[in-house]
Amino acid sequence: MICVRSNPSPAPQEDAWVTSYQRLVPHWHSVSLSHQFKILCFRHSSIPISISRVNQFDAARLDIELSAMLKEQLVKVFSLMKPGMLFQYEPELDAFLEFLIWRFSIWVDKPTPGIALMNLRYIQMNVPWH
Repeated sequence: MICVRSNPSPAPQEDAWVTSYQRLVPHWHSVSLSHQFKILCFRHSSIPISISRVNQFDAARLDIELSAMLKEQLVKVFSLMKPGMLFQYEPELDAFLEFLIWRFSIWVDKPTPGIALMNLRYIQMNVPWH
């Protein structure tokens, strides 16, 4: 079934786009300015930023994996020594590697490698946030 209009709409004037543009420009500017104002207010607001627990767990898991990679490299360094000698000191080795990660990250006010890879930032809640 073909539907045919009996009264077709007239063609728009040649300068219709110019009049429409001139009519809409003030509205566009007001929308743009209100959007910029909202962004500025958001940047300077004191809304606390929440970090997803999943991201925190992922960062902790990355730290554990990094520690395991460092341990694997250390075991390879001492592979020519008496077999099993290094494994009797495994808890101390793990503690030492964790200390190295802590010393060169948190101690010097830097994030742990996992937090840095996940691009997380923590703030102190007892200090006013600006």
